[in-house]
Amino acid sequence: MSNTGHGYDWRTPPSATGAPPRLTVATCQFPVEPDPPANLAHVLKLIRQAAEAGADLAHFPECALSGYGTADWPSWDGFDWAALDDALAQVREAARDAGIWVALGSACRPAPASRPLNSLFVIDRSGQLAARYDKRRCSVNDLRAFAPGTRPVVVEIEGVRCGLLICLDWSFPELWQGYAADCVELMLISANSDRAEQPDRHASHIIPPLMQGYAFLHSFAMSLSNSCRPQQDFPSLWIERSGHKGTECRRDEPGLTLNALSDDPAQDAFFDMVRSFRRAASDGSLYAPHLQKKADAG
Repeated sequence: MSNTGHGYDWRTPPSATGAPPRLTVATCQFPVEPDPPANLAHVLKLIRQAAEAGADLAHFPECALSGYGTADWPSWDGFDWAALDDALAQVREAARDAGIWVALGSACRPAPASRPLNSLFVIDRSGQLAARYDKRRCSVNDLRAFAPGTRPVVVEIEGVRCGLLICLDWSFPELWQGYAADCVELMLISANSDRAEQPDRHASHIIPPLMQGYAFLHSFAMSLSNSCRPQQDFPSLWIERSGHKGTECRRDEPGLTLNALSDDPAQDAFFDMVRSFRRAASDGSLYAPHLQKKADAG
């Protein structure tokens, strides 16, 4: 599609227009281990760094607080759920003190007679829990540790509609299509795709361009946060609404990368036009009059 008079087109990354930020996101990574106190220390440090850098939101990997559960270790027997609850309370306090939103992966304490969930918690600037998403497309290995979630979650962060996914969820187009239909602008995807025995696994080559494809198809911006136990399949990164890659973290090193969703009416109008075109093409309403004319002429 070419420039349509909106003052923006595909050729320019949204971040290169000089528009001010609407929502600034720190996509964070650290080596997630089966050690909640060590994980908590990383999370608290990165929350402070994100706030000091001017971020509105700090986004963390899958199971960042708890560790990956029995997908990584033998069982939940003896797991200290009370200590995990306390760690989450400390994260909420840190979010409030820093005045920043936090999206944090962690196991979710099970209700009686059920199994834990692999969850992404969203905490607002006041330290309150704003939303929780539970991973829906669990792998066979995930199912050793977690029950699958059942529903999508959309949360507004400073007026931006955000959708939530966790790792393998990315392989199922219907999940992305559902968020597109719900007018989501920013996707937060938390992953635990690391500790590879060989550093050149297929995910290293496939997942980042797959995310770019979803961004392009649905006009989402994306923050993809990944654990960084060596070797990472890919570093944590940002993708713009156009599908252009933003900045990324250093591979296999704790840290963050800072990117923003632009506050630009010209871009908003352009991407609204793109989404409207694709909806009309998908439901057939764009083509119905042309097909009728062809039928009448025949």
